Amino acid sequence: MAKQKQLIKKIKPHVNLYRDDRTGIAWVEDGSTGNKHSCHPNIDSTGSVAGMKKMGYWGRADRTVRCCGAIYNIDRCVVSDEFDEIARQHCKCGGKH
Repeated sequence: MAKQKQLIKKIKPHVNLYRDDRTGIAWVEDGSTGNKHSCHPNIDSTGSVAGMKKMGYWGRADRTVRCCGAIYNIDRCVVSDEFDEIARQHCKCGGKH
């Protein structure tokens, strides 16, 4: 099985940019806070996509991708900080950027 999580770049100490080889999803892991940053809204892999759509947070036709413990909505792009923007610039998922 191919390695999925690929280190793209070390941004600063304890902060790294990764991309999944299979899906193209890029994210920044901040080891100092334990947070992951992505340009796509996401939920934990145990969450409910149907629930997100039913509550109106995600559109009914929005496409989702499972990757590294999360489900990403690739038809939405939300950038709220510098790490989200770095992830957006390196994301190759085929969704909205």
